[in-house]
Amino acid sequence: MVKTGKIYQIPGIGESSLSKILEYLRTGKISKYEELKKQVPEDLLELLNVPGIGPKTLRLAYEKLHIGTKDDFLRAVRSGMLATLPGIREKKLQNIMRGLELYEKSKERMSLIEAYQLGERLLEHMKRVGELYQNIELAGSLRRRKETVGDIDLLVSADKRFWPALHEHFTKFDEVQDVLLKGETKSSVILKNGKQADFRTVEPHQWGSALQYFTGSREHNVRIRDIAKAKGLKLSEYGVFRADTEEWLGGRTEEEVYELLGMDCPPPELRENVGEVELALERKLPRLVEWEDIKGDFHMHTNWSDGLGSIEEMAETAYRLGLQYIVIGDHSPSARVAKGLDIQRYREQWKVIERLKYT
Repeated sequence: MVKTGKIYQIPGIGESSLSKILEYLRTGKISKYEELKKQVPEDLLELLNVPGIGPKTLRLAYEKLHIGTKDDFLRAVRSGMLATLPGIREKKLQNIMRGLELYEKSKERMSLIEAYQLGERLLEHMKRVGELYQNIELAGSLRRRKETVGDIDLLVSADKRFWPALHEHFTKFDEVQDVLLKGETKSSVILKNGKQADFRTVEPHQWGSALQYFTGSREHNVRIRDIAKAKGLKLSEYGVFRADTEEWLGGRTEEEVYELLGMDCPPPELRENVGEVELALERKLPRLVEWEDIKGDFHMHTNWSDGLGSIEEMAETAYRLGLQYIVIGDHSPSARVAKGLDIQRYREQWKVIERLKYT
């Protein structure tokens, strides 16, 4: 935009902002920013993400108590030193302590099954206003089906006039404990289980590029941005652009994004930069195992040993799921703590299985 002169036509970019932009393009740094960073400890700035802690509180702690690290701040809270600052009354202190607990808990990762069930409940909540949006999808590590998930990312494409109503509805999810941010394009909440959920809105023509960007992983995204750059393109959550003219080329679907880069669209589960990019460029991506491919289960425990369900319940559920066979593999006598079966109990179990095979 600097090269074409369009930068000068943007409202709000004056002489001061422009000088910083030009400095960044020339040197890769902004001296004013570097100067300010030296004045405020970076470790302390992390606390701005904590509910209940604002810039004013941190500035007072820094100037009056000479607190320069997160650990210093935590000690000041626990020792009561923070309460000596002006404006820090008992209620404020309680909110800060509660915010710190929520923040620490939100950084813990959830198991995939916990995150998946939570994400499904959030989707159901958003579907109540389905007339306001065109597309909706869970993104991030949950969409990539990672074993553990840090937070819930939800993406929606909709006409801009519906964005405020969508963000309002998102923050009204009945499992929301605290609202961290409610903005025009992004809202963030802390849920009752202590985890964070982020909600983003984009325009319909940006859906594919935004979904690609917010699905990740970071390593995968860096890799395909390098490919875009080598082709004279620029890739962002807003679309694929020509690097020289800023012309928007596409981004309506993920497939369109990857096709503009000359590659097939990798399934989300593969996007970890572990070879999937090269396979996508060669049009040799593997076909992932789908639910329809699974015909049976070779390892199942029942309540005869340490399982929770009966043989009957396991068989009935497998039948409803469309499986063709299951193999019961309860523990042997060597696993005493798991109620391992001796020979007599095995024979009794076999009779139950034989009976069920023909019912």
